[in-house]
Order: sequence, then C-alpha cells, then structure tokens
Amino acid sequence: MGKHGSAALSIGLGAAILYLGAHAVTGRQGLVAYVDLQAQERVLEQRVAQLANEEASLRARAARLQPGEHFDRDYLDERARITLAAGDSDEIVFDLN
Repeated sequence: MGKHGSAALSIGLGAAILYLGAHAVTGRQGLVAYVDLQAQERVLEQRVAQLANEEASLRARAARLQPGEHFDRDYLDERARITLAAGDSDEIVFDLN
C-alpha cells in the first residue's frame, strides 16, 4: 500500500468511526433515545402513583357505602344530596367539587 492507499484507509476508518459514533448518540437505541425513555418512564411512574392514590380514595369512598358495620349513612346522605342537588326547603346547598 502506498501513501494514497493508507490515506484512503484512514479516511474510510475515520468516516466509519464518525458514523458509528453518531448512531451511538442519535440512533434509535442511542444515548438521546435512552434519555428520552428515562424521562417518559418518570412521567409514567408519576401517573401510576397518581392513579394508585385515586384508586385508594375511590376504594375508601366505596367502603363507606358497603352494607355492614362500616356503612356511613351520613356519607350516603351527603353524596345523594350532592348528586341530586337536593336539600330541604330551609337548607342552602353548596357544591364544593
């Protein structure tokens, strides 16, 4: 190999290294994609925590309406009044939701 062959090989290897390096950073499975996936994961984990809290709240509300020793007549009355927007004629109903 002469000078021209060696220079062409160096240029070719340099181009291949740049190409592979660029794909390692910006490719479909590269560093940028990895950082984006981590951000998405954090958002989804927050959403899961939010939904778990909401589920716990709904379960607690439902438990108050289950027949048995924990049945809460006041809560049932409150929910019925809010849902139906009803009250006695001498009451003022405030919907705080």
